Amino acid sequence: MADGTTHIATAYAAPRLAQATQARSSLWARCRCGHVAAIDPTHWIGQGLSRQPVENLEGRLRCVCGARRVRLEVRGLSEAPQGVTGGIYVFR
Repeated sequence: MADGTTHIATAYAAPRLAQATQARSSLWARCRCGHVAAIDPTHWIGQGLSRQPVENLEGRLRCVCGARRVRLEVRGLSEAPQGVTGGIYVFR
């Protein structure tokens, strides 16, 4: 910029945990093995983590296949995965 400072623009901002608790949103975990589960974020919000990007919380999930990191997605209620869900748990 003209005064010597720099401006960094981000094209994509990671969704925050607070966005997953909005009325028309839900938080889903998806493992590489194929397990998909709805995640209840109230425990994390109680720990004061509502401003954390959801990708920072991926290491706090465990899958029954043994995976120690599971991808989190914020989705609208109409975008919820179909079929059998479960097998992914909040670890801490």
